[in-house]
Amino acid sequence: MVPSPEQQLFTLMWMVGAGVGVGFIFDLYRIARGLMQPRWLLTALGDLFFWLLVIGFTYGILLQVNFGEVRSFIFLGIIFGLFLYYRLLSALVIRLALFIIAGVSRGAVFLARLFDTVFLKPGYHLICILVSPLRRLGNWLQRIVGKGRYHALGAAGHLGQGLRRRMRLIYRLLKHKLLFLLGKK
Repeated sequence: MVPSPEQQLFTLMWMVGAGVGVGFIFDLYRIARGLMQPRWLLTALGDLFFWLLVIGFTYGILLQVNFGEVRSFIFLGIIFGLFLYYRLLSALVIRLALFIIAGVSRGAVFLARLFDTVFLKPGYHLICILVSPLRRLGNWLQRIVGKGRYHALGAAGHLGQGLRRRMRLIYRLLKHKLLFLLGKK
């Protein structure tokens, strides 16, 4: 059964709208790909996902409007919708999307700085205030232990020197006695 001219015009208008929608989706994909700059594998996967989305979108509209019948004027409508979109709306959509992305980015930076100023820096200063007496106590203990270690090493050093002197004296005495007993002297 051949659809009426009104039904064909209605389908054509919907296909022009579908062409505009495909152009809009493609611009959003171009912006996302330009911002992320993926490598070739992710670009290929992104292209595949884009085409699957466009096919599903177009087929869904075609199924709702024309019960899935494919005719030549459907392709002409999609191509004309793409042409209109790129001539009239593409530059505006890209500028608007980049403006929104920049605004969201600035908002995220502002919120991160606000979080840093309100929570992190005061928390850091509070921890420093709470830890400061412990740090002073640690420095004081370190000085005391350091002085004690110095004194202990000094005393051990003096002890060691005296012990070495005595050992040398005993060694010399034994050496002379041994040599004397052996008759070598």
